[in-house]
Amino acid sequence: MTTSRILPVVNLVGCVLITGIIVFQWVKERVVHLQIEDLNKELVAARDEVSSEKARVLALKNDVSQLKDSVESTVQARKEAEETIARMTAEQNARVAEQTAAAQKIMQEQTQVWEKAIADRDERIRELGTTLSATRARLDAAVQKLKEAGAR
Repeated sequence: MTTSRILPVVNLVGCVLITGIIVFQWVKERVVHLQIEDLNKELVAARDEVSSEKARVLALKNDVSQLKDSVESTVQARKEAEETIARMTAEQNARVAEQTAAAQKIMQEQTQVWEKAIADRDERIRELGTTLSATRARLDAAVQKLKEAGAR
């Protein structure tokens, strides 16, 4: 074969080989482009997920903050309620003690009045008993005199 015949065959083989390399590179580049698109989609999805997780974290932090505030206000309200109950209990106990002392004083005064009334009654009974005994003695003496006068 001559050089003039070999050259177009070699040229054809070279062109086919270069076309094969170009097609191979193009297919490889296409695969890489598809992988890049998939990775970009995953990146967008991951960024969206990170964004939603950040929003969720912020919401949870806000919830925790509100919960802490709620717990603190509940604890404060409980302390205030306990203080109020303690104060009211102390006031109630003081009122009960005052009322008990007043009632006891009134009962003591009433008892003294009753004791004096009983003593006065007993004294009056004794006086009446003494007067009755004296009257009985006079009556007996008068009856005795009448009997003696009637016997004469």
